[in-house]
Amino acid sequence: MYSCSLKFNDKDKSIINANNYDFNYKVWKSEKESSDIIIAVHGYNDYSNAFQIPGTFLSTYNIDTIAFDLRGFGINEDNGNWFHLKFHLEDLKFTINKIKKNNPNKNIYLLGESMGGAIVLSLIQRNKILPIKGVILVAPAIWNFSNSNYWKSIPLRIFSKLFPDLKVSGKTIIKVQASNNHNMLEELSNDKLFIHKPNLRSLQGVIDLMDESFVDAQKYFNKPTYNTLILVPLIDEIVPRKPLIEILNNKKLINNLNHKIHIGLYKDSYHMILRDINGDEITKDIKDWVYDKNSFKNNTKFQNLHKMLTETEFYHKLD
Repeated sequence: MYSCSLKFNDKDKSIINANNYDFNYKVWKSEKESSDIIIAVHGYNDYSNAFQIPGTFLSTYNIDTIAFDLRGFGINEDNGNWFHLKFHLEDLKFTINKIKKNNPNKNIYLLGESMGGAIVLSLIQRNKILPIKGVILVAPAIWNFSNSNYWKSIPLRIFSKLFPDLKVSGKTIIKVQASNNHNMLEELSNDKLFIHKPNLRSLQGVIDLMDESFVDAQKYFNKPTYNTLILVPLIDEIVPRKPLIEILNNKKLINNLNHKIHIGLYKDSYHMILRDINGDEITKDIKDWVYDKNSFKNNTKFQNLHKMLTETEFYHKLD
């Protein structure tokens, strides 16, 4: 069950933020009155519909989910354009405050998937007193591409300046598998709101965003402010694993693990982990964490972290 409503009880189909940008919201609402709301931020080239499967599942456990299309994506008229990270941070902060104002007695959780996870990381590092109960990062795009792939980054940066509007298809560059849910992938391939051929300006933009967010992630992991759940699919062909390993190798972070930060590893899951065939099992872990963060102490998916990350087979071409 979902509708376009921000307060759940009004007739608004959209809301205009402080910069006069008109956002459309999707809501997967529980049948009973919920005490928990998840604000979900989608990944690169995707849009709010990315959360239909997990949002529907969570609604059966009395957790509401709200998602909206970031600038340049989905139903927005500027679909295909690129906006700097600062715009997404302002929009997301505005949305959080608006939803909290309309739902003062509810717990607000912030969820970011892939690029959305990178955006969320930058937001929580730069804003220490957001009115949220916790943060959920799903296959987050933690990737310092320009530093770790310096020579590969130069040609793209040059061509993005010379031919910013040139559209490219990822399928012609390198073949990757984003999920084991082939029916979902087939539907996505025919979805006109999903961006199948981003332009070079956009590709350079998402690299710059991840570079900037990686620095924020390093700082945040050392001194986390919010209870944070991170879900890492080990069969990820979209985002490499080594940048996360680099962050976790910092000894200062050890005291934060399983205290403020819980990291779960899923050896049979792909990048679109919540939309995989077994995606509901992973979404159930989100539900369990929202209900009781201490329940993960004996969860085997949250143990032997470094060993699993470093010794399990790598699937990304740049790992």
